[in-house]
Amino acid sequence: MKKIVIYAGLFAVLASPFAALATPAAQSSTKADSNDVTITGKVSCSRFGGGSVTARKGMSVAQTIQYCVVFGGHDYTLVSGKQIFRLTGDRNVLAKMSGQTVTVAGHLNTDEPADTTYALMGTVEATSVAPAKN
Repeated sequence: MKKIVIYAGLFAVLASPFAALATPAAQSSTKADSNDVTITGKVSCSRFGGGSVTARKGMSVAQTIQYCVVFGGHDYTLVSGKQIFRLTGDRNVLAKMSGQTVTVAGHLNTDEPADTTYALMGTVEATSVAPAKN
């Protein structure tokens, strides 16, 4: 499983320059959206809020987060200091990065759902997720 995470992160890092080159020249003159963000934090589950994740018996922290999202009906979150962001995007990539510190690039949607029980900063519609560089 560790190899898959490493290869997924490496692919994301190596593929990003090619994605930038593939964009049409007409788009380069447009102003970047003010809600585009890049945030570094730890991938978690909304059930745990900003607190630490206690692994379930027989599971790792990453498996506990995946279990929480898949079977508990919760959402992936990005905990960055005291700020918490709900994550949307490719759930397979988010599952591989569970419990890890990552850098997420995407679009910030600040419409907060009414059912949150913690200080949600908004939803990041992730376009890329890569392991954070220390």
